[in-house]
Amino acid sequence: MIVPTLALAFGVVCMTAAQAQERSGRRISRSSLLGLLGLEQVQKEMKLTAEQTTRVQETVKQLSAEMREQFSTLRSIEDRDQQRAKMAELLDQSDQKVRVQLGDVVEPQQLTRLYQIRLQVRAVADSLANKYVSDRLKITDDQKKKLDELNKSAQAEQFALFASFRGASEEQRSTAFQKLRDIRSKADTAALAELTAEQKTAFEDMKGEKIELQSQRGR
Repeated sequence: MIVPTLALAFGVVCMTAAQAQERSGRRISRSSLLGLLGLEQVQKEMKLTAEQTTRVQETVKQLSAEMREQFSTLRSIEDRDQQRAKMAELLDQSDQKVRVQLGDVVEPQQLTRLYQIRLQVRAVADSLANKYVSDRLKITDDQKKKLDELNKSAQAEQFALFASFRGASEEQRSTAFQKLRDIRSKADTAALAELTAEQKTAFEDMKGEKIELQSQRGR
């Protein structure tokens, strides 16, 4: 099983599972449905009505509080593999809750747009590990194995950098952010290289119209 990449999602980094939630206290990773829903830009892209926006914001506030509380328990897990697995479990649970609570709030086409945006911002290997995406693209077992290996390799590099954040200066953090982006870019390129031409085309089509999310860093 591929565990979601713990890295920058267009500028938002998870220093460690606990630190990311503890330090920001304001937003969840934008590679998650919950994190995306909390962005005004995404709410507008989904063409939410005023009433829908209010209900979505209430859902985001409630589930974000729950998620931060759950993530705080990860500090007690010393083994990194177990911590990553638990984090993946919590993220999956969060996504499930979002889908359930949005069921009677948004229209199917609005939810589809949210999924499209997520495919654009999420690490490629993570997206391809999703059962719906994997089935649509007919990812083979051999491809899944190679994608899993690529993801684990990227995670190892990322965690080596995470350790450098504690006590680092702003300049050092900036350098580390760029290195994390480079790791993500390299991993995405390698993951796409495992797909056939037909799969690449179908994957791009699933992303819908391109959107450039505004940076939230430093707010």
